[in-house]
Amino acid sequence: MAILNGQALFSQALYGLQNTYSVLAQNNKNGGLTIEDITNPSSSVLQQLGGNTSFAQFLSSNFAAIDKDGDGKISTDDMNNLTTKLSQNGLTYQELCQLCSSNMGSSEMLNNVLTYFNQIDTNKDGRVTNEEIQAFNLKADEEKLKTEYKSFKSSSMTVFYGNEDGDEEPSSLIDRLYPQDSNS
Repeated sequence: MAILNGQALFSQALYGLQNTYSVLAQNNKNGGLTIEDITNPSSSVLQQLGGNTSFAQFLSSNFAAIDKDGDGKISTDDMNNLTTKLSQNGLTYQELCQLCSSNMGSSEMLNNVLTYFNQIDTNKDGRVTNEEIQAFNLKADEEKLKTEYKSFKSSSMTVFYGNEDGDEEPSSLIDRLYPQDSNS
């Protein structure tokens, strides 16, 4: 399994959201993005977004939840609140699919997080955080080492020593650790 680093996933998702908001907002002079600004961007804005509209789709489908004051616009404060919330609370399965697949393609890291989502989400809140991803990675490494070292058994290594001629009585490793009793 590839090393899972949730920070890379979260950075990609949050950067994509912030960048999309910035591109959409730079052409808007009325102090925030309306649903119309997000759903019907100009061709130049689409070109600046590189044809990637998954972040804009996320903004439009979550518009009401992001627009906390209900003024019909997503402001810079609304965006900052969203990214802070996502960073602290983690991402749902659907958010990972929507926000991370567009930038990262079918990366092994994303695929592993999605595959093991339920095991990673230890508090069962439906979201995974960077900390949960890192803890899962450590647990997976620990289990791998346990499995690897279970194959080593004392019967598979020599415990007794003696010379090939058989002149000397065999002894164990422990016999060499302590001084010999001269009375025996």
